[in-house]
Amino acid sequence: MNPAHLVEMAVRSVGHSEALMELALAWTVTTRPYVSGTRGLARWAGMGDQAVRHTVGAERELSEFKFLWTKTRGVSSPTAEERDSMEIRYRSNTGGRHRSTPPNNLSSSLSPLEALALKEGKKELLEGNAVTTAAISERARKVLGRGLETLSTLDTLNGTEQTANVLRALDPSLDVWAEVHGEGPGFALGRRAWHLALLCGLEDVVLSSQDIAELLSVAQKTVRDLLARMAKVNCLLVHKVRQGRSFVYEIRWASVVRPDGDYWDDRFTRHQIRDRRAVRDREVQATSARRGTPAGYLAYCLSTASPKRDAYLEANPLPADADATWRALVEAGDEMALYEYLKAQEAEVGAVPSTPKALVEKTVERRPAQESLETAVVSQEKLAAMRKRIVADSYR
Repeated sequence: MNPAHLVEMAVRSVGHSEALMELALAWTVTTRPYVSGTRGLARWAGMGDQAVRHTVGAERELSEFKFLWTKTRGVSSPTAEERDSMEIRYRSNTGGRHRSTPPNNLSSSLSPLEALALKEGKKELLEGNAVTTAAISERARKVLGRGLETLSTLDTLNGTEQTANVLRALDPSLDVWAEVHGEGPGFALGRRAWHLALLCGLEDVVLSSQDIAELLSVAQKTVRDLLARMAKVNCLLVHKVRQGRSFVYEIRWASVVRPDGDYWDDRFTRHQIRDRRAVRDREVQATSARRGTPAGYLAYCLSTASPKRDAYLEANPLPADADATWRALVEAGDEMALYEYLKAQEAEVGAVPSTPKALVEKTVERRPAQESLETAVVSQEKLAAMRKRIVADSYR
């Protein structure tokens, strides 16, 4: 994993809260490149399936804010051979002549963004850089520079070192970063808190509400609500301090959220929401696999789960002499009962061929006019009698 991409994501998201969904997906596919599929991306990015489809761009195109390049949006089909999985990649701006090409064709050479993270405090911010041009205060720039320096060291999720702990704590699918609507964990801080923690590199920082508003590009009221929510979840996470005539906020990301922090809250490492979604996803996958079989697809078409059940029955009415058990199952419309009945029939008489080709081949091979091997074989007794008659005739 290239940590320069994490640095670039953070810089490009400063003052662009509208790109937060793309940022979460970009972070997910960069830190976990093996994740694919609409449900998989939604689960690991802490989003909904429809939100993922709405956020990614068209096939072989960039997303709205150009964080993502879409290899394929995927294809849903009841037939396994026709299914396709969604695949997206982070689109970097850190090099390469052809800026709209897929990420694997982009240059991986050092960029001003990486240099910014590595040399913060030793060299002035480069002119034209997003951090310089963004309308943020000097204090916010220093916090951001320190956060970028931390991000530039995050190159693996594995291990017990501090960098691995930081990267795992910034996983957008953790319960602490979830946007909870209705029932859910009471300690969830939400997506904006994740964005702020990312920009801070999960370090302990001191910021004013105006600094936070500038970094996240949100209104002051949104900042107040966010800080109040954080303080309610854990009283040690946010501490309000008077500084001159104004107030600043000590946000103890490293002390409270990191597993190696002095006031670590173990709730912040839970991923129960992701696990529950994984269970639901497995059920959906099992249902899709079942409906991809002839018996499963027919059971679905005849069940009340299908919105086109009435149209299917109208086009394919049951014959007048249909089995009474089958007719009762169709009237009830229970998909699983229909499926189990069809599978039992297959076990008894054999599965129905997917194409008539197998039946045609069997018909061609059969030759009724030709005598079978069984009838062509002559018994030993008959042969002995024939030899006896031949020998007797030869002596006449």
